[in-house]
Amino acid sequence: MEMNPRLEPAAETGDIDALHVLIGEDPYILEGIEQIPFVQTPLHIAANEGHISFALEMINLKPSFAKKLNRDGFSPMHLALINGNTKLVLRLLATDKDLVRVKGWKGMTPFHHAATTGNSKLLFEFLEVCPECIEDVTVRDETALHLALKNDHVEAFKLLFGWLQRSRQAHANSVFAFENKMVNWKDSDDNTVFHIAALREQREALKLLLDSPILLHVQAMNSEGLTALEIIKKVERRDTNIDMIDEDDTKINRLKQKVFPFEKLRVAASRSHNCMSVDMINTMLVVTALVITAVYQSSLSPPGGVWQGDISDSIAATTPASNINPTNHYYPDNGYFNDTYTYILYGKESKKAGTTIMSPIAFGGFWIFNFITFLLTIVLTGFLLSSFHLFLIPLIPLYLLLISYFFSMMILSPSAVWSYINFWLMWLFEFLPLTLYLVWLFKSIATLQLAVVERKYRAQLRQVLGMGKLDIGSIVFFLHKRW
Repeated sequence: MEMNPRLEPAAETGDIDALHVLIGEDPYILEGIEQIPFVQTPLHIAANEGHISFALEMINLKPSFAKKLNRDGFSPMHLALINGNTKLVLRLLATDKDLVRVKGWKGMTPFHHAATTGNSKLLFEFLEVCPECIEDVTVRDETALHLALKNDHVEAFKLLFGWLQRSRQAHANSVFAFENKMVNWKDSDDNTVFHIAALREQREALKLLLDSPILLHVQAMNSEGLTALEIIKKVERRDTNIDMIDEDDTKINRLKQKVFPFEKLRVAASRSHNCMSVDMINTMLVVTALVITAVYQSSLSPPGGVWQGDISDSIAATTPASNINPTNHYYPDNGYFNDTYTYILYGKESKKAGTTIMSPIAFGGFWIFNFITFLLTIVLTGFLLSSFHLFLIPLIPLYLLLISYFFSMMILSPSAVWSYINFWLMWLFEFLPLTLYLVWLFKSIATLQLAVVERKYRAQLRQVLGMGKLDIGSIVFFLHKRW
């Protein structure tokens, strides 16, 4: 089945009235075309001839034609691009932004064609309307960055590379994961854009990549076993079966090892978190915020209030006898609180202004449950926020709030013993970040050694390219490996 021959003259001349007459004579004249997988539609003909009004009318009548491929593997937007009809390309883009992602033969999208021809204006327009198009790859696993360099369009590559670094699009895993993945993407020959720039001796692109803060895998090997530096130095092909340990080998070896209880706990926590919907996380965050507020408020206004002035022993001695101690309220005064061990453990009640009216023992029960609730709620909040980018930022004020909590409890404590407990806990949590940093530094020794090797390798590259010694790439490499 082919397109009705009477449609061709109307499409070739851009005659919209003739199209309407044909539809009036046969309302199903366009339906037969719909059933053909690869066909030259009237929209293809109009796009090829540059008839903008006819093309837009055809999209209005049959939107599906815009994504159909003809027998040469081209969509209407492909044809408009090939014929240099920029205005039609932009009008098609305005009707449906996903048209720029339609894959033709060999997986080539209109965006890929723009990169191949080095059309920076269209690349910019495509990225503004459909930023996701930069993720598309051909059947040879080539990104638009690969295609720009392979066709010696360094300016187009610079535009794409600059857009990647400035894009505010959010992506999973981490803030910079997407741009790192795209720049280090390997094609079917295991060539990154860094390899291609080296192969084609594009020194401007090489310098741009080395000077960027992106985590660039400068030591990555292609299918011939060559790094970019070796390509630049014209090193002969190496055996691809050489025995070397890469990141994938490390991950494989790790999977073969025994699973320890702590790792199992982490897996269980991650699975539980992944099962939560956004609404559930939001609801739980509201609850945790209310609990944190209530617990912290209790450190400002403890049950029973605080002493308003110093209570001397002489005043206490003139207090009428009663079997209820004023500072305990509900405990009988049977001498238990005067026990030596109790005194040593909880301390003597000071009854100073600003301290809680509760006795040291009653305060102990209140403090323990309060502290456990506060700490668990903060940990739960951190767990709920862990899937979001920059989740550490809201944890900083919570950490400072925890220190303020201990400081407040230190002032409220009814005895010197409890004051010292809160004082030392306050200092313990203040030094916690430093402790974690030292542990992190100790565990980073192996990575630091890798960073040193990486820096030496980068230094060789910069020397070969005649660049200065300033290099932030090795620093980025080190930080990325740790985080």
